[in-house]
Amino acid sequence: MTISAEAALAGVQSVIAAYTHAIDAGEAGSVADLFTEDGVSEIAGQGTFQGREAIREAYGAFKPQVPQLHLVGNTVLTSSPGEEVTASSNLVFYARGEQGWAVQLVGSYEDTVVLVDGAWKFRKRVTTFK
Repeated sequence: MTISAEAALAGVQSVIAAYTHAIDAGEAGSVADLFTEDGVSEIAGQGTFQGREAIREAYGAFKPQVPQLHLVGNTVLTSSPGEEVTASSNLVFYARGEQGWAVQLVGSYEDTVVLVDGAWKFRKRVTTFK
């Protein structure tokens, strides 16, 4: 199957957006469903979680205690388009406290995303903080 760069980028951006909405809503199961069965989430300072069940459990422990918002941008494909692509994105994480919204951290995502039965899924997501 031939996949254009535009279609691959749209698929990557879609799975990234679904991830940010799910994590901000505290929906660990929805986050896990965005990964392949053997997918890996590696988060600096938190650990490496492999497989949907491990990812579901880990993200369940990250459930938001206050309103939060992940803003992801500047996503670029770092490989040729196909049924597996790599991408790099910037991340800004906000939380709302008594004084309003404030930046909590900045970082980046390095993703490997694959097309599985017509849906884009993370094979690997590496999160680093700056």
